[in-house]
Amino acid sequence: MNLNFLIQNIRLLSFGIIMAFTSSFGQTFFISLFGPSIQLEFGLSHTSWGAVYLIGTLGSALVLTYSGSLIDYYKLNYYTFFSVFALIFSCIFISIISSYFLLVVAIFFLRQTGQGLTSHISSTTMARYFVKKRGTAIAIGSLGMALGEAVLPVIVVILISVIGWRFTYFGSSLVIIFLLLPLIFLLLRKFETRFVEKISNANIVQNGSNDETSKSFTRLEVLKDLRFYLMVPGLMAPGIILTALFFHHLNIADSKNWSHLWITGNYFIYSFSVSFIAIVVGGLIDKFTAKVLVIFSLVPLIFSMLCLSFSFNPYIVIPYMFFLGTSSGFTYTSHPAIIAEMYGTKYLGSIKSLLSALTVFGSAIGPIILGSLMDLNFSIESILIYFSIYSIVCTLLFIFALQKKYNYV
Repeated sequence: MNLNFLIQNIRLLSFGIIMAFTSSFGQTFFISLFGPSIQLEFGLSHTSWGAVYLIGTLGSALVLTYSGSLIDYYKLNYYTFFSVFALIFSCIFISIISSYFLLVVAIFFLRQTGQGLTSHISSTTMARYFVKKRGTAIAIGSLGMALGEAVLPVIVVILISVIGWRFTYFGSSLVIIFLLLPLIFLLLRKFETRFVEKISNANIVQNGSNDETSKSFTRLEVLKDLRFYLMVPGLMAPGIILTALFFHHLNIADSKNWSHLWITGNYFIYSFSVSFIAIVVGGLIDKFTAKVLVIFSLVPLIFSMLCLSFSFNPYIVIPYMFFLGTSSGFTYTSHPAIIAEMYGTKYLGSIKSLLSALTVFGSAIGPIILGSLMDLNFSIESILIYFSIYSIVCTLLFIFALQKKYNYV
C-alpha cells in the first residue's frame, strides 16, 4: 500500500472508516446480540423474532431506494449529520419501547440508519471520489466495520449481563454522541475545500468525469441491463447468509452446546480476516479490476458453511470465522467497486442505494428463513448445505454475467 496515498488522503479515508464503524449499531451482528434478551422479554419464538426483523428490515429496504439516492443531491456533510442523528434517535428509541409493534418500528429505524444510510455513506464516498485506488479506498473504509465486529460483541454481551439490554442500547447512543459525532464533525469540516479541491486529481474524481467508465448510467438504465439481474442473486447472497448466521449465532451455539461467549469471543478472528483480506483484495482490484475479483467473493463463504456443517468441535469456530471474514472482505470491496466500474460514478448514489436496498432485503429474509427452518426441526448442518448450493449457483451466474456486455432486457 502506498504510504503517500494514505497520508495525502487521510481525512477522507478516516471518514470512511468512522462511518463504517458507526453503522455497527444498526448492523445484524450488533442487534443479534440483544436477540435472546428481547425474545425472552417479549415472549418471541425464533420465527416471531425473525418476523419482526423481516418486517422492519423490508421497510428499510423499500425506503432506502429513495433515501440512499439523496446522497447524489445534497452536500455530504448535511446528509451525513442527518443520518447520524437519526441513528442516535434509533438507539434511544429501541431502549424505551414497550410493545411488539414499537419493536418492529425500532428495528426499521436501526436498519435504515445503521445498515442503510451510514454504511451507504462510507462505501459510496470511497467509490465515488477514488478512481485509481478505488479498491484500496473501499477496503480501508470497510476496516471500520471490521473494528466494530472485533470490539463490540464481547463488550455488549458483558454489558447486557450486567446492566440489561435496554441500558446497553441506550449507552450506544452516548458513544455516538460523545465519541463518534465529534470525529465526524472534525473530518467533514470544510469538506468541499479540504477534500475535493486539495486531494490529488490522480486519485480523486468528481461527478464521475474522469472515471474509467466512459458513460455514467442512470438507475433506470441499470434496471434495463440483463447483467444486473444475473448478478442480483450473488449480490444478495452475503446479505441473506451472513445476516442469517450472525442473527442466529447464539442459537447456533446452543444447538452445538457451545457457550455464547465462546462464539462471540472469536469474532475477532472474523474481523481480522475481514481487514486483512479487504486490503489485499482492494489492491488486487486496483490492479486487475473488480470484474476479475468479484467471482471469487462467495467461495470462502461456501468453505465457512462447510466447516460448520461437518463438525461439532468448538474449535471449528476458528476456521469458520476466518473463512466467513474472508468472504466479507471480498464482498465489502468487490461489490461496491463492480457497480462503479460497470456503471460509472455520476449517479452512483442512486445505483448504490439500489444495491444497498437489495442487501438490506436479503438481510431481512435471511434470519427468518434460517429461524423458520430451525423451528421446523431442520438441523443447522442441513440448512448450511442448502445455503452452500445457493452460493455455488450465484458464483456461476457471476461468471456468466461478466462475460456479457450491456444488454437491454
